[in-house]
Amino acid sequence: MLRQGVCVSRALFAEGQHAVLGNVSARVLKRRNSTMAATQARPEEWDYAKTFEDIPGPKPLPVIGNAWRFIPFLGDLYRLTDERYHKDLYEKYGKIMKITGIPGLKNIVIVFDPDVIEKVFRNEGPWPIRDTVRSIAYYRLLTRKDIFQGVGGVVVTQGETWQKFRSKVNPTMMQPKSTKLYVTPIDSVANDFLKRIRLIRDENLEMPDDFGNELCKWGFESIVYIALDTRLGCLDADLAPDSEPQKMINYIQVQFDCLHKMEINFPMWKYVSTPTWRKFVKVSDKFTEFSLKYINQAMERLKAMPEDPDRELTVLEKLLITDPDPKTAMVMALDMMGAGIDTTSYSTAAALYHLAKNPDKQQKLFEEILRYLPDKDQPVTSEILTELKYLKACIKESMRMSAIAVGNHRETVKDMVLADYQVPKGTNIFMPLLMLSNLEQYCPEAAKFIPERWLKTEPEHSKRTHPFVTMPFGFGPRMCLGRRFAELEIETLVTKIIRNFIVEYNHEMKFESKLLRIPVSPLKFKMIDRE
Repeated sequence: MLRQGVCVSRALFAEGQHAVLGNVSARVLKRRNSTMAATQARPEEWDYAKTFEDIPGPKPLPVIGNAWRFIPFLGDLYRLTDERYHKDLYEKYGKIMKITGIPGLKNIVIVFDPDVIEKVFRNEGPWPIRDTVRSIAYYRLLTRKDIFQGVGGVVVTQGETWQKFRSKVNPTMMQPKSTKLYVTPIDSVANDFLKRIRLIRDENLEMPDDFGNELCKWGFESIVYIALDTRLGCLDADLAPDSEPQKMINYIQVQFDCLHKMEINFPMWKYVSTPTWRKFVKVSDKFTEFSLKYINQAMERLKAMPEDPDRELTVLEKLLITDPDPKTAMVMALDMMGAGIDTTSYSTAAALYHLAKNPDKQQKLFEEILRYLPDKDQPVTSEILTELKYLKACIKESMRMSAIAVGNHRETVKDMVLADYQVPKGTNIFMPLLMLSNLEQYCPEAAKFIPERWLKTEPEHSKRTHPFVTMPFGFGPRMCLGRRFAELEIETLVTKIIRNFIVEYNHEMKFESKLLRIPVSPLKFKMIDRE
């Protein structure tokens, strides 16, 4: 694979990483001490605020509390992942509400005010708590502790354990120079996907009904190339439906469906082995088994490679150097493979949809791309991606209107006053960002696709959207760890598609919100070759 950037020897890289981690640890210790001091005293405004009990919300019944409200067609809280339901709650309860009396779950406060959301994020401390995938934590740390051996990863761990893992992987995952190494490989995967588009078009130049799965194959091929420096062949014309890569994509989609049922609804799986829990364990076992096979193969390849101080290190190598315990690299690669399929694939689908429905914006984007890619077959480079400002604006606007996640979660790490109410430490806070980013008061002309609102060169549009309603990758220390790689994949593929095709979508598009908000209509994009 073609390597780019400054060449660094293994010894110098390791020494530099230890220095960085040492500085990070010192800063974290200082911040931890100040955070602990802050949590020992309540804010001055506490005594003047209304009590937690005064926060409006559905009243719990004796004994069963509000658990019954999660039962479909009996209650309504099973719709808690639906942004349309968030608007109903907002209109009923106002800018803040609470849900209490749910056995097995902490109290939940939902805030519908971006100023309050900003306060939550800015008071999350150095060790933010987002305890939202308890079933994955149980699977990794208890059910399959023989495999994971206490290394849960950034998704499921909290506190100091989370910080230690994150400090090991941050330098590799979040530095721009790491991303630049993979521009050429990701461009090659995008080229293969263009060939796939031309192969599977029907006589009307439309994509088949299962084009969503084709995008997932592109997403999986891309993230495995980044994580393991290898190609799986997901985009091969003769890839069998029962191939391992296709099975792994299917397993991830079943996982997400199970997680939605277990995490959003009443957590019955905590008390008895439910059918959903057993299905989740089964597909998780298979995905882990296949993933570990590819991870181990990648590690063996690295061992067999001759020493070359001028060769740029891969993501996997950097993770192995950062921590000699291979479990850190293994879990990080596993998380990249699991989280990097549906998320990037359907975010790309949403971007193509909005560009198809707004041909004037698509034309403007094409003209920008044409300036830097006069030859449609020339490769995308990191320098070109840096210059494509309107491309980035189009993708962000798409994520505002059709975010893959309907909101974000945090747990209060200290007593706080939110919207004039007392909210004690240890309360789950849910922030319905997708709904808020589509409200006129926080985003003028919210129903319109206006990428210009994200460009500083467009003063009539910029600075009119509240900065704390559109955060597709989160905020603060717990921001999405795969953000830079996801942006690279999406930006590269959208660039290549718009440079090669006029994209149309002549059907009705429907989205469905579960654990992720994804399109459920067939992605029958029409791909018309450009001259």
